[in-house]
Amino acid sequence: MTVSFVYILGMAGTAAFAVSGALAASRKNMDIFGFVVLALMPAIGGGTVRDLVIGRTPVFWIDDNRYVAVAIIAALIVFFSSYKPGSRRRILIWMDAMGLALFAALGTEISLTHGTGPLVAVMLGVTTAVTGGMIRDIICNEIPLVLSSEIYATAAFAASVAYVVADKLGTPAQIALAIAVIAGFAVRALGIIYNWSLPSFGTKR
Repeated sequence: MTVSFVYILGMAGTAAFAVSGALAASRKNMDIFGFVVLALMPAIGGGTVRDLVIGRTPVFWIDDNRYVAVAIIAALIVFFSSYKPGSRRRILIWMDAMGLALFAALGTEISLTHGTGPLVAVMLGVTTAVTGGMIRDIICNEIPLVLSSEIYATAAFAASVAYVVADKLGTPAQIALAIAVIAGFAVRALGIIYNWSLPSFGTKR
């Protein structure tokens, strides 16, 4: 069986988002079932919504159970690992950043492949990247990162737009995906490092 570059990126994004979900569970002192549930939410949530919208059935994780297996394995690894005090939040943020960039790029590529226009592809790329994390944060009774002033959805948007532009310029799919992932991760990383945020309502003018 030949494993494609897109498939490898999909598994990497699944693992990254699953770790972020499991780390969120660890911060809430959940049991092993809670770890698995929270790992699955960001790992498959956004992609499930995307597939249902574009009529791609069965959805990706039903068609290939290895996505679920990777998420569960990631949850178990986190559950049986130990962390220094305060380190879990930092790891969660960076794993989430990686998953965000990967899923935004892949969601855009999959949407274009299934015949959507560029605008819809960008919207579904962002949806793929942020929906699962929103579910994770809501379950943890926290304000979703996408609704905060942090540079978050903007990074997913950057990755999706980068892929669409690269695709329109005739860039090979693998290179376009790499460009998109780097663009999305770079925007999110800079936001984390320099504490960038978008203006919020009521900001002093």
